[in-house]
Order: sequence, then C-alpha cells, then structure tokens
Amino acid sequence: MGGVGLSLPFNPLVYAVMAVMVLLIWCGKPRRRGIVFTPTARCFTMGVVLLAVPLAYGPAAGFSSAAWRVAALLAGCIFYCSGLQVRLPFRLRQPLLVLLLAIVAGQAVIAVLQLFLPAWNWVPLRGARVYGIFQQPNVLGSFIATGLALTLMQWLLPGYALVASRREGVRRVALSLLLVLFSAVLVWIQSRAAWLATLLVVLGFWGCFRHHFARGLLSASVLILLGTALGGVVMLWPESAGGVRYISHEMSNQARLAMLQDTLKMIAAHPLSGWGYGSFEYAFQHFRIEQVPPTQVLEIARHPHNEILYWWVEGGLVALLGISLLILGGGRLLLQVFRHDRRVFSTGAANAGETSALCLALLPMLVHTQLEYPFYLSAMHWMVFLLLLAMADRLSCRKVGVIILPARGRLPLRCGIGGLCMATLVMMVAIFRGGLSLTQAERNGLRDIQILDSMSPIARWGLQDRVNFDAQTHRLLTYNIRRDDSELSRYAVWARHYLTRRVDANVYASLIAILRYQQQTAEAEKYGFDAALLFPADPRFRRSTATTGE
Repeated sequence: MGGVGLSLPFNPLVYAVMAVMVLLIWCGKPRRRGIVFTPTARCFTMGVVLLAVPLAYGPAAGFSSAAWRVAALLAGCIFYCSGLQVRLPFRLRQPLLVLLLAIVAGQAVIAVLQLFLPAWNWVPLRGARVYGIFQQPNVLGSFIATGLALTLMQWLLPGYALVASRREGVRRVALSLLLVLFSAVLVWIQSRAAWLATLLVVLGFWGCFRHHFARGLLSASVLILLGTALGGVVMLWPESAGGVRYISHEMSNQARLAMLQDTLKMIAAHPLSGWGYGSFEYAFQHFRIEQVPPTQVLEIARHPHNEILYWWVEGGLVALLGISLLILGGGRLLLQVFRHDRRVFSTGAANAGETSALCLALLPMLVHTQLEYPFYLSAMHWMVFLLLLAMADRLSCRKVGVIILPARGRLPLRCGIGGLCMATLVMMVAIFRGGLSLTQAERNGLRDIQILDSMSPIARWGLQDRVNFDAQTHRLLTYNIRRDDSELSRYAVWARHYLTRRVDANVYASLIAILRYQQQTAEAEKYGFDAALLFPADPRFRRSTATTGE
C-alpha cells in the first residue's frame, strides 16, 4: 500500500533527526538568554496557528489524516523557531552546507546507478524514470535542483573559498563536477518542475550577483550548459546503447489543467467554510463525477498539486488567511534579505550575498509545492527547507525580538521542549520499525499478519490507516480459506466507512462482490455506478456501466 507522510520509510527517521536537533539547540542554549523571535517568524507563527484552526470543526472522517498534516506543520514551525535561537558562525555554516551538498550528491549518484548500472544500485528502479530514495522522480528533481543552487552559492561567494591554494583547487574541481553532474541528472529525471526551478535559480543568481561576480556566473553557466548538453546527448542515444527513454507529459498536462479547473470550482462552491480538512480525496473525485456531464477521471488525486489551493479548498477562508500570512512573511523576509545584502556588499564583507543565495536555494522546493506535494512525500525536503529558511532569516535580521522569561519559567520551558522532543524521538523510531514490519508482511502477501500483533501500540497508532488496510486485506484472504461469511460482513462494514474518505479501486471491487454475494443488489449497483465513473478504464466495473445505462 503506497502512501505519504509517515507511511514512507525514511520520513519518520528524518522527523527523529529534527527532534534531536531541536533538543540539542534548547539544551545548549544559555539559561539567561531570552527567546529570539524575528518579524518573519511572527508572521509565520500566526499563519500556522490560523491553518490549524479548521481542524477543530472539520469532518470526523478525515480527522486522522488532517491531524497528522497539521502536526507536521506545527512541528516544522517549532523546528524553524528553534533554528532562530542559534546564529551559526561561518565555521559551522560551511560544514553544514557541505553536508547538505554531500547528501544531494549521494542522491545524484544513486540516480546514475539506477539508470546505467542497476546491478550496483541498492535502490531498485521501478519504471522508466529515476527517483533516488524518494520513490518519485519530481521529488528527486527538486532536491537535485536545490543542490545545484547550493553549489552555485559555494562557487560564487568568495567567503567560502579556502585559504590554502591546493585545497581550494580541489574544492573548485569538486564544485565543477557537481555542476555538471547535477545538470545532467536533471535532464535524465525529466521533471518539468525541476527544470523550471533550475531556470529560475540560474536567472535569480544572475539577477542578484551579475554586478559582483559576473565572471564566476559565466563560468558556472558554461558548466551547467555542459552538463545539460551531456544529459541531452545521452537522451538521444537508443535505449539498447544505454540511452534514456524520453517520457511524454501530454496526458499529465491535460490532467493537471482539469484538476486545477475543478479545484477552483470546488472553492467557488464553498469559499468560506471549505470542504473540511482531510476530505479532498473523496470530495474531489465525487465532485467530478456528480457534475453534469461528469468530468472524465484520468487519475485519483489525493492533492490538487498546488499547496495553496489544497489548504484553501479544505479550510476555506480561515486557511486562506493563514496562507496569506505565510506569503506575507516570505515577502517580509525577501525585503529583509535584499537590504541586508546591499548593506554587507557596500562594506565588502566576506559573507556578502549569502542570505540571497540561501533564499534562491529555497526556490526549487517552493516551485515544487505549487505543482505537487513534495513535503508530504519527503520529510527531508521539509527539514532542508526549514533549515535554509531559518539560516537566511537569522543571518539577515538586524533587530531580533527577544522574549525574556522569568527565572521560574525557564526550567518548565526546557523540560517541556525536552519532553516533547524525547516523545517525538521515541514515537518516530517506533513508527519506523513498525513500518518495516508492515512492509515485510505486505511483501509476503499478507498471508501471515502475526507480525502486526507484535507491533508496539505507538507504531499501530501512528500507522493506523495502513495497519487497518492490511488487516482487512488479510481478512479477505482468510475468507478464501475458511469460508466464514462473518469475515465478509466485517470487511463490508470497514469498506463502507473507508470509502467515505478514500477512493480505492480494489476496495470498491471487493465491496461490490461482497454485496452481490449477500444479495444486496441495489447497494452493489450504487457502488458499481460510482466505481465505473471513477475508474472508467478498469474492466471490473464495465458491467456496472452497462447496467446503469452509461
């Protein structure tokens, strides 16, 4: 069973790392120092609070998935605000950025191995497009584009140059290779979102630094074009000679346009209240098939492929106000960064341009959020985004606000944050281990689910939807052996509830078959009619289409 969020194996580990980082920041913070807050952080915090409000009056059916989404948003806000408490000196910022570059380079190497040396790769390739460890090509694309932006930052800014000439020469060669590698891999990934983001990043660097580092920009642009040309040449090779097959995006264009139009229609139908948090997957598909004439369903969408529209369509006006505050905070940060860099360039400081470059490194992930949903598929994107955002804000803010807590309030705050971080760490590790157990059971065909019974209560709670889905699938397999009709009845009860919030062809097919077996023909035809509209290409529902006269 595929999924997003904590259902994906690496995401709990990333959240565990984030919890450890927050714990270390607050444990290492001097007791007498106040809590740092920037004007940008105030906008972001108010926006996050507003985005959490619609959860209180959303539909019960989607509460669980929506609650995890809001929890991730709140966790991100805490992580970002914690990052503001530390103004990292350059000697620590440089290794941190190099570490991020090394992680991105590792993903690029995995992508190359997936394409050209699959026998050497520990992450098997499924399909024709590479995805690294992210299971989705566009997610890898925005990550590589972020790495390219960080490489440009290291290449251009003189503050990152090493004093020793030999070591600096090695560093320049390594950065040159990364610019070529990242550019070529971006071509092979065939992600239009990543291509657009990369173009905006390069244009952004030219716009910000053309008067200061024109020669460096020119040489970097030549290397990027060289990598792009290398990627294009390999694309032209026949597959039999090791080339990469071109993937057509024509159907994707039609689906995205139709999705955008229908999402805007849904917003127009409920502009104030929204459709309720956690309801998009069910509401969107049924909104489409209930139109006159019904919209042809090309894919089952769990997200409108635009983060602003997602919160707006589910949360209505309150969520829109929250998103507006986030955008306002982002605009406030950009003005702050531009003023800061103009000031430091005039003084000739070695780190001039650093905050602008950090903002440009955010562009690939920001662009991706308006075309898909990277933060749900990759917690690594979420962590890197917040880390770079906090660095840019803290480095560029001249007048930070400081909240001085009374002496008796400092210990409870530290204990509260420490307890929250430890609880998060324990929970994420448990969910990670539980996810591995679920994956093992699923790979064995769910014939034996005793391993699910041994999962910790924390893991079962965190992976409740996936555990229930696997348990009900096992129930059907058990019926095939025992022929106990009560198993079918229990599955039907679960399936009816499941289909009030999710849209799944296999669940529809199983429920329809059970209802027909139980002589509940009218209800079976009702579900069959919906399934035929939702899955027009699925042969299991064509009989229902004919029966209903479609």
